[in-house]
Formats: sequence, structure tokens, C-alpha cells
Amino acid sequence: MMEEPKIEREYKTSKGPFEAKFEGLENGYRVTLKGDPEKLRRKRQVKASFVDFLKKADVAGYPILFPFNLLLRFFARYKNPVNK
Repeated sequence: MMEEPKIEREYKTSKGPFEAKFEGLENGYRVTLKGDPEKLRRKRQVKASFVDFLKKADVAGYPILFPFNLLLRFFARYKNPVNK
């Protein structure tokens, strides 16, 4: 069994029905979201659909504006992590 990493910093906040906890670990970060699972699933589906739209617009040759091209690059790397 893996041992838990040492937590150096922690920040908790809540907004409406959702709670978030940000933890600074000795070797990275961990973000925990708590809330209604159905609402979270629907929001993830909307975000995934938007990222898919951006990918298709990029392939079709439409210019992707500044904040959205960063989002597109982030999710391209997030889905295909670099193996070290």
C-alpha cells in the first residue's frame, strides 16, 4: 500500500453546494472537489464537449482565440501525459 504524501499547505473553500480542498504536497499538488455527483458529471460533460468543439475547430482551420488555445493545449497534454 502506498503511504500518504506529507501535506505542507492546505486551503479549504466552499461555493454554493460544492466544497474544494487544495493541498500542497512535498512533491506536487492535490485538488479535491466534493459536491452532488450528478451535477459534477454534467459539468464535466459540458467541459469535455467544449474542448472537443475547440479541437474540431482547430482541425478545420478556424483561429482559436488566446484563452481558448491555452485550454486546448492544456487538455491535449492532460490526456496524453509524457512518460518519463
